[in-house]
Amino acid sequence: MHVNAAHDDDDAVELTQRLLRSVLDSVSDPLLIFDLEWRLLRANAAALSLFAVDRHLGAPLEQVIDSESLSAFARAQQPLSEWAWGERVFIPTVQPVTTDDAGAAGFILMLRDVTQYKRLSRNQNEFIHIVAHDLRSPLTYMQGFASMIGMVGEVNERQKHFVDKVLAGISQIAALVDNISDAGRFDVETGFYEMSRAHCDLHQILRHIVDSHLIPDEKDDLTIKVEVADDVPIINADPNMLERAITNLYDNAIKYTPNGGTITVRAFCENDHVLVNVSDNGLGITEEDQRHLFQRHVRLARDEYRRIKGSGLGLFIVRSVAQRHGGDAWVRSAPDEGSTFFFSIPLKGDNLVINSATVQT
Repeated sequence: MHVNAAHDDDDAVELTQRLLRSVLDSVSDPLLIFDLEWRLLRANAAALSLFAVDRHLGAPLEQVIDSESLSAFARAQQPLSEWAWGERVFIPTVQPVTTDDAGAAGFILMLRDVTQYKRLSRNQNEFIHIVAHDLRSPLTYMQGFASMIGMVGEVNERQKHFVDKVLAGISQIAALVDNISDAGRFDVETGFYEMSRAHCDLHQILRHIVDSHLIPDEKDDLTIKVEVADDVPIINADPNMLERAITNLYDNAIKYTPNGGTITVRAFCENDHVLVNVSDNGLGITEEDQRHLFQRHVRLARDEYRRIKGSGLGLFIVRSVAQRHGGDAWVRSAPDEGSTFFFSIPLKGDNLVINSATVQT
């Protein structure tokens, strides 16, 4: 009986091992199990295929996976949002293994394969970029010829009104195309835009945007102010991205500020960051709406805003531009008290101009 009991125990252990192997192999993402010393105990079929770890059972993590960043992430939980191995992209996670008495027994390292989603997102963004680029040429022709109608003959007031409506519609389409393209290119996670840094004078950029931006006739009584602190330095940033971010903030302020209101565009330094903000004295935004404003395609669901055109991409672009420079974007607002939208750029690293004192402003 004792021999049979031992044999039964061996059978149960073998069955458990087979079940464990089946469960692990049913997981399509690479999965590796380590002990408390980070020696490999087991790996599923996906991990065996990716790393050829079958000959490394019992080996330390660094021998199993030849990657300093992934090893540092696993052992010390250093930040690593994604990890690339060849042409494949993974999101790594570490899960502790505990015993019945809540004691530590080891670690599970899982690599979620997001290669297909990354490729799909990139292809989609590139397609949108190509379509947006091809739309710009006919829009430019339409805008150019429509604006020259008065040069080839007398135009009465009614005809001029129609031409103005056509030009306004073309401008709206052009702005929509620009925002759709920018949202795909600038996206921190999936965008393919290569930053091109140059010495940027925020005072010149703000002044240019305010002076060149067309304000609708129905908003002809807005008061516009530009304020740049004396200590704002020349920064090493992407001028195209900065201009697109500030233009979106300024355009939103014009759209949502009632005629007769005041818009203030500022740049100043605070806590080793350059901050740009745009303030208005419009209707304000509730705390609930503020939580979602910087997401894609989010627009405020208020009756007063239904007639205002927009794609809901402007603030997403602002945040993407800030994050690509190492900063962030946010809003301060309250109902009936106006709004102030911010984005920040840290004064460190690539954002600094070397020997900025010698730069001519």
